[in-house]
Formats: sequence, structure tokens, C-alpha cells
Amino acid sequence: MSRIVICLAIILSVGCSQHRYDIADPVVGPPPPRRQSFESIAEVAHDSKAESHLQLTSYTADQPIPLTEVVARVNGTPILAGQVLEPYAAKLAAASKKLPPNEIRKAQEMLLKKNLPAQIEQTLMVDAVKSKLKQEQFEQIDTQLDEFFELEVERLKEQFKVANSAELEGLLQSQGMSLVTMREMFGNRQLATEYIRGKIGEQAPLTRQDLLVEYNRRKEEFAKPEQVKWQQIQVSISKHGSRDAAIRTLNQAITELQQGADFSDVAKRYSDGPLKDQGGHWDWTQPSSIANTEVREALAKLQSGQLSGAISNSVSFQIVKVTGRKPASYTPFAQVQEKIRTEIISGQREEKAKQVIAELKADAIIETMFDDDNPAFETILK
Repeated sequence: MSRIVICLAIILSVGCSQHRYDIADPVVGPPPPRRQSFESIAEVAHDSKAESHLQLTSYTADQPIPLTEVVARVNGTPILAGQVLEPYAAKLAAASKKLPPNEIRKAQEMLLKKNLPAQIEQTLMVDAVKSKLKQEQFEQIDTQLDEFFELEVERLKEQFKVANSAELEGLLQSQGMSLVTMREMFGNRQLATEYIRGKIGEQAPLTRQDLLVEYNRRKEEFAKPEQVKWQQIQVSISKHGSRDAAIRTLNQAITELQQGADFSDVAKRYSDGPLKDQGGHWDWTQPSSIANTEVREALAKLQSGQLSGAISNSVSFQIVKVTGRKPASYTPFAQVQEKIRTEIISGQREEKAKQVIAELKADAIIETMFDDDNPAFETILK
């Protein structure tokens, strides 16, 4: 993709960084200017930016939305329902055989509300790139994108174990997609991503002191609570028929332990706990996570190698032994500094990306089919 990056960087006259902005994660910015209702605009039969005549068809709220329906316009550029819904076409088609039309409509609207903001942002960025390109420059980039998409096609063939593009096309169509659609989506994603990348530019490197300040600010996030490894002999009253019978079994286990028998062997003979076959061994555990209050308190107090006394309640008797202990601590700075660096850089880039999107939206005219009848979604788009 380096040739595209270089070409766009020259054309847009902005810096270039390694950040790839995730277009699928829409950024919320300030509200765009509003104008007359979307329906009245969509009634215009011809749009100079569209490839064909586009207008809202008349369908009721109980019917599925046609994929050719204009669901939004961004500075006059139409967005069709199919552009947003096509990745879900196969599932919607399968669901339409089982569900009534009004339920399919609800599903479509849910998917549109979730995915349309990202499509709008991508359209803004793609149009911003194209507005700076001469025809020959766009053709050059489009040719490069064709080449890179061919590599993507080869990868998909290998991934889905198909022999040729025709088989891949058949597989994609069975999932509601197509190579043509994927090529368009691929190209738009790359243009939008490179636009953001170029606008963000290079960032100042973070110093060790920067990372230490952030580590100390978030230190509790790296806290490691106390942990113990332990063994358990549990004698359940219900499995021995009576409380007295359970006490006799526990006393026999205690006698053998006092005579020097191995705890694991005794657990295998007398315990009916969940890990009796493993000698009653429990792996590293936070004492605070143990539901039994008496067991939790015993594990908190015992030193490594120590046995507890008999622990009883209404359902069982137990003996526990601590086999290892890790005190509460913090993950060392050295082990998390790269994680912190990555998160700081990601956060800074995300903030810059929000600013870029906000600047595009500030001058944009955005209309959607939801503007009039769904104020909550209107807020999502702003």
C-alpha cells in the first residue's frame, strides 16, 4: 500500500503516520448544518453525483427497505441501503423466510442505525480525497487499488480454499456479497484510512518519563491481589449419611495427617471435594474470591505449609493447607511500559481523528431517513 500512501501524501500535502484509523468505529462530532427535509430532497429524480436516478420509493413502515433505497445523503452523495446492509444480506434473506416483513424491517433499521454513521464518515473522507484529485491522479490511484485488491482476492481464495475467482464469487454471493461490492468497499476503506493517516501526521515520541507519569496515574490498574495455592479435604455430611459419620471420616483423615501421611494421598482416600482425584490441589486463587467464609479466612491467615483446623458448616467439614502464597503487588513498570505507550499513542490518534471528522462534519450537509422520526438516532449521527 506504500505507493498509495506516497501518492495521497503528495496530493493532499499532509504528513503521514503509521496509524490506521478504524472506520468501523464511528466518531461522534458536532452536529452538521441542517436543511430541508430529507424526503423532499430525495424526490429529486436526478443527482449529478449519482450514477443513476435516485429517489425514495413509496413503501410502508411494515415492509422491508429495498436495497436500492437512498437512506442518506452526504453533501448530495447518496448512500443506498444496500451499501450498508449488503454484508448482512444473506442473514436477512434467511430470516425473511421465517419472520414477517415488519420484523425484517425492524432488523434492517437496527442494522442501519448501527452502521450508517460509519458509512457517512467514510463517505465524507472519500469525497474529501476525491475533491483534491485530478482525473488522471484518481485513475492512477484506482489502478493501484485494483492491484492491491487482486492480492486480497488471492488471500481470500486461499482462506476459503477455492480454486478460482468464479468459485469465490459464488461463495461471496451465497453470503450476500460480491467481488464488485468488495472492491468498492476495499477502495473506499483505503482512501478513507489514508486520509485520516495523512491528516493525523507524525506524533512526538513519548519519553520514559511520560510513560512513568501515566503508569503512576493508573497504578491501581496494574495491581495484583494476593494469591494462594492450597489443598482441600472436604467431607460432606450428605455423602456419609449423618453428621457423626462425617466427623468420624474427618477424624480418620486428621489422624493420618498427624502421623505424617501425605496430604494428597489422604485427600484422595477421604475427600469428596471437586478436586479429590488431584489430591485436593487448587491452583493460584484470590482468597477474596472464595465463597466459604471460614475457608476464606483460614487461607488468609495460614502460612505456606500450614494446616488449618477443622472447618465446619451445615453441609460439610473441611481441612485446608496452604502450599504457596503470593503477596499483593503491582505489575512492574518494565512489563507494561509498551502497553502504556501503545495506549497513549492510540488515544492521541483517536482524539486527532475525532477532530478531523468534526472538521469535515462542520461544513457538511447530512440527511438521513431517520432525521424526522427518530431524534435519538439523529443525535448518534451528529
